[in-house]
Amino acid sequence: MLLAAAFTLGRAPIVARLGAAGVSEARRRARLELPGILALLPPTPGKDGARYFLAAACQLVAFHRAVGLPADESAALFRSALSHAAGWLPRPVRWLYRWLYFQPWFFRRVTDGTFGGGGFEGERVDTGPGGMGVDYTACGIQSFLHRIGEAELGPQVCALDDLESEVFGLGLSRQETIGRGGSRCDFRWRRG
Repeated sequence: MLLAAAFTLGRAPIVARLGAAGVSEARRRARLELPGILALLPPTPGKDGARYFLAAACQLVAFHRAVGLPADESAALFRSALSHAAGWLPRPVRWLYRWLYFQPWFFRRVTDGTFGGGGFEGERVDTGPGGMGVDYTACGIQSFLHRIGEAELGPQVCALDDLESEVFGLGLSRQETIGRGGSRCDFRWRRG
Protein backbone atom coordinates (compact mmCIF):
# COMPACT_ATOMS: atom_id res chain seq x y z
CA MET A 1 0.00 0.00 0.00
CA LEU A 2 2.81 2.44 0.85
CA LEU A 3 4.59 1.53 -2.38
CA ALA A 4 1.44 2.16 -4.40
CA ALA A 5 0.93 5.54 -2.69
CA ALA A 6 4.57 6.51 -3.27
CA PHE A 7 4.62 5.55 -6.94
CA THR A 8 1.18 6.95 -7.84
CA LEU A 9 0.08 9.86 -5.64
CA GLY A 10 3.64 10.64 -4.54
CA ARG A 11 5.18 10.24 -7.97
CA ALA A 12 6.36 13.85 -8.45
CA PRO A 13 9.41 13.76 -6.10
CA ILE A 14 10.48 10.40 -7.55
CA VAL A 15 10.21 11.70 -11.12
CA ALA A 16 12.25 14.76 -10.13
CA ARG A 17 15.02 12.49 -8.78
CA LEU A 18 14.94 9.51 -11.18
CA GLY A 19 13.18 10.81 -14.31
CA ALA A 20 10.02 9.31 -15.80
CA ALA A 21 11.78 6.24 -17.21
CA GLY A 22 13.57 5.70 -13.91
CA VAL A 23 10.28 5.75 -12.02
CA SER A 24 8.76 3.09 -14.29
CA GLU A 25 11.78 0.85 -13.87
CA ALA A 26 11.95 1.39 -10.10
CA ARG A 27 8.25 0.65 -9.75
CA ARG A 28 8.65 -2.57 -11.73
CA ARG A 29 11.63 -3.66 -9.63
CA ALA A 30 9.88 -2.78 -6.35
CA ARG A 31 6.87 -4.91 -7.29
CA LEU A 32 9.24 -7.79 -8.01
CA GLU A 33 11.25 -7.29 -4.80
CA LEU A 34 8.37 -6.97 -2.34
CA PRO A 35 7.03 -10.56 -2.40
CA GLY A 36 10.50 -11.98 -1.77
CA ILE A 37 11.09 -9.63 1.16
CA LEU A 38 7.66 -10.37 2.65
CA ALA A 39 8.44 -14.10 2.40
CA LEU A 40 11.37 -13.54 4.78
CA LEU A 41 9.17 -12.19 7.57
CA PRO A 42 9.14 -14.23 10.78
CA PRO A 43 5.87 -15.94 11.70
CA THR A 44 3.61 -13.73 13.82
CA PRO A 45 0.55 -15.88 14.62
CA GLY A 46 -2.13 -13.84 16.34
CA LYS A 47 0.04 -10.71 16.25
CA ASP A 48 -1.50 -8.58 13.52
CA GLY A 49 0.14 -5.38 14.78
CA ALA A 50 3.61 -6.91 14.49
CA ARG A 51 2.82 -8.21 11.02
CA TYR A 52 1.55 -4.80 9.91
CA PHE A 53 4.65 -2.95 11.17
CA LEU A 54 6.99 -5.50 9.62
CA ALA A 55 5.15 -5.39 6.28
CA ALA A 56 5.41 -1.58 6.23
CA ALA A 57 9.17 -1.85 6.76
CA CYS A 58 9.36 -4.35 3.89
CA GLN A 59 7.92 -1.72 1.57
CA LEU A 60 10.76 0.67 2.42
CA VAL A 61 13.26 -2.15 1.79
CA ALA A 62 11.68 -2.93 -1.60
CA PHE A 63 11.75 0.76 -2.53
CA HIS A 64 15.39 1.07 -1.42
CA ARG A 65 16.46 -1.95 -3.44
CA ALA A 66 14.45 -0.80 -6.46
CA VAL A 67 15.83 2.74 -6.70
CA GLY A 68 19.44 1.74 -6.09
CA LEU A 69 20.41 4.79 -4.03
CA PRO A 70 22.28 4.85 -0.71
CA ALA A 71 20.00 4.06 2.25
CA ASP A 72 19.67 7.64 3.51
CA GLU A 73 18.91 8.96 0.01
CA SER A 74 16.41 6.26 -0.91
CA ALA A 75 14.63 6.59 2.45
CA ALA A 76 14.49 10.39 2.11
CA LEU A 77 13.00 9.97 -1.36
CA PHE A 78 10.45 7.45 -0.02
CA ARG A 79 9.44 9.85 2.77
CA SER A 80 9.21 12.71 0.28
CA ALA A 81 6.97 10.64 -2.00
CA LEU A 82 4.73 9.59 0.91
CA SER A 83 4.55 13.17 2.16
CA HIS A 84 3.53 14.30 -1.33
CA ALA A 85 0.95 11.49 -1.49
CA ALA A 86 -0.46 12.55 1.89
CA GLY A 87 -1.32 15.91 0.36
CA TRP A 88 -4.04 14.09 -1.57
CA LEU A 89 -5.74 12.88 1.61
CA PRO A 90 -8.90 14.85 2.36
CA ARG A 91 -9.05 16.48 5.79
CA PRO A 92 -11.93 14.22 6.95
CA VAL A 93 -9.79 11.13 6.27
CA ARG A 94 -6.94 12.57 8.34
CA TRP A 95 -9.39 13.45 11.13
CA LEU A 96 -10.92 9.96 11.09
CA TYR A 97 -7.48 8.31 11.26
CA ARG A 98 -6.46 10.52 14.19
CA TRP A 99 -9.77 9.89 16.00
CA LEU A 100 -9.40 6.12 15.58
CA TYR A 101 -5.75 6.18 16.62
CA PHE A 102 -6.64 7.74 20.00
CA GLN A 103 -9.42 5.30 20.85
CA PRO A 104 -8.22 3.29 23.88
CA TRP A 105 -9.58 -0.01 22.50
CA PHE A 106 -7.76 0.54 19.20
CA PHE A 107 -4.48 1.41 20.93
CA ARG A 108 -4.74 -1.70 23.14
CA ARG A 109 -5.50 -3.87 20.13
CA VAL A 110 -2.53 -2.58 18.11
CA THR A 111 -0.03 -2.79 20.96
CA ASP A 112 -1.27 -6.18 22.16
CA GLY A 113 -0.90 -7.26 18.54
CA THR A 114 2.82 -6.48 18.64
CA PHE A 115 4.08 -7.60 22.07
CA GLY A 116 5.74 -10.99 21.72
CA GLY A 117 5.30 -11.12 17.95
CA GLY A 118 8.09 -10.98 15.39
CA GLY A 119 10.67 -9.75 17.90
CA PHE A 120 8.65 -6.91 19.47
CA GLU A 121 8.74 -6.67 23.26
CA GLY A 122 7.43 -3.88 25.41
CA GLU A 123 4.65 -2.48 27.52
CA ARG A 124 2.03 0.23 27.42
CA VAL A 125 2.72 3.31 29.53
CA ASP A 126 0.12 5.47 31.28
CA THR A 127 0.63 9.06 30.15
CA GLY A 128 -2.50 10.58 31.65
CA PRO A 129 -5.56 12.04 29.93
CA GLY A 130 -5.30 12.87 26.23
CA GLY A 131 -2.16 10.84 25.67
CA MET A 132 -0.87 7.33 25.35
CA GLY A 133 2.48 5.66 25.32
CA VAL A 134 4.39 2.46 24.78
CA ASP A 135 7.97 1.49 25.52
CA TYR A 136 9.44 -1.10 23.19
CA THR A 137 12.49 -2.84 24.64
CA ALA A 138 12.96 -4.92 21.49
CA CYS A 139 12.05 -3.92 17.94
CA GLY A 140 11.10 -6.63 15.49
CA ILE A 141 11.70 -4.28 12.58
CA GLN A 142 15.30 -3.64 13.56
CA SER A 143 15.94 -7.35 14.13
CA PHE A 144 14.42 -8.16 10.75
CA LEU A 145 16.46 -5.50 8.95
CA HIS A 146 19.68 -6.84 10.50
CA ARG A 147 18.74 -10.39 9.54
CA ILE A 148 18.15 -9.53 5.87
CA GLY A 149 21.25 -7.32 5.55
CA GLU A 150 19.47 -3.95 5.48
CA ALA A 151 20.46 -2.63 8.92
CA GLU A 152 21.34 0.78 7.45
CA LEU A 153 17.61 1.36 6.94
CA GLY A 154 16.96 1.07 10.69
CA PRO A 155 17.01 4.79 11.49
CA GLN A 156 15.04 5.49 8.33
CA VAL A 157 12.14 3.33 9.50
CA CYS A 158 11.99 5.43 12.68
CA ALA A 159 11.62 8.52 10.49
CA LEU A 160 8.48 7.02 8.92
CA ASP A 161 6.81 7.21 12.36
CA ASP A 162 7.66 10.91 12.48
CA LEU A 163 6.10 11.40 9.04
CA GLU A 164 2.92 9.56 10.07
CA SER A 165 2.59 11.76 13.15
CA GLU A 166 3.12 14.90 11.09
CA VAL A 167 0.57 13.94 8.42
CA PHE A 168 -2.15 12.85 10.83
CA GLY A 169 -1.44 15.17 13.77
CA LEU A 170 -0.63 12.42 16.28
CA GLY A 171 1.69 14.49 18.48
CA LEU A 172 4.44 11.86 18.59
CA SER A 173 7.49 12.50 20.74
CA ARG A 174 10.36 10.16 21.55
CA GLN A 175 13.59 10.53 23.47
CA GLU A 176 15.20 7.50 21.86
CA THR A 177 14.62 4.63 19.46
CA ILE A 178 16.36 1.30 19.09
CA GLY A 179 16.84 2.02 15.38
CA ARG A 180 18.78 5.16 16.24
CA GLY A 181 20.99 3.43 18.80
CA GLY A 182 18.84 3.77 21.91
CA SER A 183 18.07 1.06 24.45
CA ARG A 184 14.32 1.37 23.84
CA CYS A 185 11.69 3.12 21.74
CA ASP A 186 9.72 5.40 24.04
CA PHE A 187 6.68 6.38 21.98
CA ARG A 188 4.46 9.09 23.44
CA TRP A 189 1.44 10.46 21.59
CA ARG A 190 -0.64 13.43 22.67
CA ARG A 191 -3.88 14.43 21.02
CA GLY A 192 -3.83 17.97 19.66
